[in-house]
Amino acid sequence: MVRALMIEGCIIALFMIANGIYVVAFPPVNDEPQGYAIIAIGIFIILVTLHLDRIHGKDDGFPPLQ
Repeated sequence: MVRALMIEGCIIALFMIANGIYVVAFPPVNDEPQGYAIIAIGIFIILVTLHLDRIHGKDDGFPPLQ
């Protein structure tokens, strides 16, 4: 169950990062701060899911992903 949530979290985070890059790169102008915030949130989600995988990986009997 934890593996599935980690994969889903990473996929959602990658979509958020792609969306942030789209917001920064394309018009309308002056939306760059929102795009950078979206990219930062996507990176934060990836870091949180990897941290949770390491914490809960000890309980599942499976080694954590590296």
